[in-house]
Amino acid sequence: MPTPKKVLKSHRVSVQRRNLISLPKEIRDKLKIAEGDVLEVRVEGNKIIMEPYKLIPSSQAYFWTDKTQKDMIEAKKDLDSGRIREFSNVDEFLKGLDND
Repeated sequence: MPTPKKVLKSHRVSVQRRNLISLPKEIRDKLKIAEGDVLEVRVEGNKIIMEPYKLIPSSQAYFWTDKTQKDMIEAKKDLDSGRIREFSNVDEFLKGLDND
């Protein structure tokens, strides 16, 4: 049975000078939000939704694609079940690729 999500108490914040708001510590701690983090802000109906937005370097973006994530899961299953081969050198590895 899934663990129920902990619901944080409701907080009221004031819009301060220059339209700044402060996030309560309980919320920052729960969501691991730190100074300099980026939040996505959108309006849904009459609600303001703020969601932490984690940035990754563009050189690592491929890793988070659906295809790469599926491939990683498949590779883990192969590893866990013992469906692997070991090669002692690069030439042996390349020869193994030709035989597939």
